[in-house]
Amino acid sequence: MQTILSRAGKAPRSGCKACTSAIETLGKRPVSARRKPTFAELFTACYSSVFATAALVDAVRKDDRRKELDRQLEEVRKELADLQDGRQRPSSDDDSKGPELNLRQMDALWQSLKKIYNSRPYMKEIHQPATISASDVIEALKHEHYGSSSDPLRNSKRQINYDRLEGAIMQEESAKGRYYREPRNQAQLLRESLSTETLVRKLLDRTRYLPEDQSGPSLQKARNLLEKGSPGFTFRSIDAARARDNTILLNKRLRALGAASNLSMKEKVGRICYNLLVSSHPPDIHTYNTLIVAFNKSGHHSFAEALVASFFQYRLLQPTPSTFIAILNHYQCTNNHGRFLRALACITGLDNRTGAKVRRRHISDIEENPNLLPWALDSRRRTLTGDWIWDHLPLSQPLVEEIIGGLLHFKLFDQAAAFFISCMQSGVNLSLDSVKYFLDECINALDWKAAVRLTSSFARSQPTLQRLLRVGGDDESTSYIAGRVRVLLDICGLGGPDKPSKSLLVNLKVSGPSFNKLLNTLAQEAGPQQARSTSDQEISRSRSRVLQLESIWKEYEFVRKTTLSIESKLLYPDFSHAFRASVALHIGKAATQRSERLDEELKQLMKSPASIGSMPRLPLESEEIMKDSCPSLDTTPPPEGDARTEAETPPTGIVEKLELIDRGNTIETKLMGPRPGQVLPAWPGCLPSEGNVLRRMAVMDERMMRTEG
Repeated sequence: MQTILSRAGKAPRSGCKACTSAIETLGKRPVSARRKPTFAELFTACYSSVFATAALVDAVRKDDRRKELDRQLEEVRKELADLQDGRQRPSSDDDSKGPELNLRQMDALWQSLKKIYNSRPYMKEIHQPATISASDVIEALKHEHYGSSSDPLRNSKRQINYDRLEGAIMQEESAKGRYYREPRNQAQLLRESLSTETLVRKLLDRTRYLPEDQSGPSLQKARNLLEKGSPGFTFRSIDAARARDNTILLNKRLRALGAASNLSMKEKVGRICYNLLVSSHPPDIHTYNTLIVAFNKSGHHSFAEALVASFFQYRLLQPTPSTFIAILNHYQCTNNHGRFLRALACITGLDNRTGAKVRRRHISDIEENPNLLPWALDSRRRTLTGDWIWDHLPLSQPLVEEIIGGLLHFKLFDQAAAFFISCMQSGVNLSLDSVKYFLDECINALDWKAAVRLTSSFARSQPTLQRLLRVGGDDESTSYIAGRVRVLLDICGLGGPDKPSKSLLVNLKVSGPSFNKLLNTLAQEAGPQQARSTSDQEISRSRSRVLQLESIWKEYEFVRKTTLSIESKLLYPDFSHAFRASVALHIGKAATQRSERLDEELKQLMKSPASIGSMPRLPLESEEIMKDSCPSLDTTPPPEGDARTEAETPPTGIVEKLELIDRGNTIETKLMGPRPGQVLPAWPGCLPSEGNVLRRMAVMDERMMRTEG
């Protein structure tokens, strides 16, 4: 229409003024007249803008408030879970006679474990610890003089009671009122499903190392089920009672599969993996405990290792009282001393990677929520390591006994003695078998450091000694423990009818009155020591001296290994290049000298192999160095004539002493080549503190020349 009017305006006109004005008016576009906005319109516009901005700000604040409420609700759920957990019940400071320990006892043991972990030896020393020599003479003396048991009997005591551990696991899984961590949303459930798939895949992969002739039809079924995708797990909270019954039934089936003797290992693993995948819920901590114990019991430790790694690295499961007992036993079965010590660090909150999986909080959470500050400041139950505050693992009597057994298994006798003393001083009730096993192992190892620690602790604390003597509750047990304590005194040089010197007591950090009280307590609780004739006392003194020297020699070996470990640490790049070069030259020169001496000694021994033990042999170079550098046993130098006579005569006194020790026995002393590890470094002289340790090497050469029979 506008186009038509525009063309009409451009058409030629006849000159009529009325027609021209009408056509021009129609061709123009109507334009509305502009006017000023009214106050109402301005107010409405401003009002709408303000309220739109307020609505946007309110939406943001509501979203923040909703997130804050969700976080607070999550904290309430966690606190409620802790209250529902039966292990987190409040404990008093009174001594308890049950297997559960109170807070005061656990705090003392946690502190002891922290000291053990922080002052742990080097891994080289734990991997190859200093031991006594493998000699028939020493074994006979330990058996006759100290009453040590044989190796098969000690090995039977060392093994854990799997039946009792399985019974404890079954009680935990059927106990009501105990809450353990479980997935609460879809994201957590998906993560648990993926972790279960990873665990099953690892178990299936480890079957490749089993014998190929074993058949396993269920193994392929489990692989096919795993390839189909993620299993359809559901939440346990939907029906908690039914979920608990399913878990009990599943664990019972898994325990039966582990003990089945008519199935191959591949078939067992295949059925176990299949049951884990078809279960309605992801495997919980009770299933992990069952499988770890079952695999270790059957001797298939590699499969148990997969479960332990899954527990620490992939799952967020909360441990039960039996979880770390099974884990520590697994590390003993696999002789993994590094992981064993790391497990102790997890128990005490010193591990900054996974901890004990009980509970942790980041320090930023404490800064944002002041209500968590009292929880974080409770240093008895928690430890700050790195950027996290870790909860300590609650201790029980079986777990404490397993820790002691593990320390003894890895030859950490001094650390085991320190932990044992902490148990006695805090009033922890240990079983009689555990106490006997601990004392027997320390005596059998002839560990001088552990004997000194125990002796000084018993002398300084009479209640500790009395509590130890009353462990069994009967006279027979008291007499046995008192006899073991007297053997520890003899290893330290405090046994026998003679009164020890004041200097010896000072070196052992034992006062005279305390030592007399110790002897009186032993006499009151177990009766006085049997009187012996003069000849029997001389024989006993000779036997004790031989075993004491062997114990001191073991300590020297420990110091030598520690010195070598420290020397190797000085080569780290933390030190300057010049310093590392000088240390490397020193280590290489000392090693070369030891190798040359060893080569010369071997050549001398190979020249006349038939004369070893029957003919007097020439002194070795290392012995000549020791004779020149170390002083003799006498405090005053002998006259020149006596020295010449002693040099010409063979050491018959030593042979007579050996015959006196072995009198009435069928064990024959074997004087062979030097035992391994006794080649001393090329030191120019003996230090004053080393004279007592190294002196016997130069004087009593025949006692050194024994090896394994």
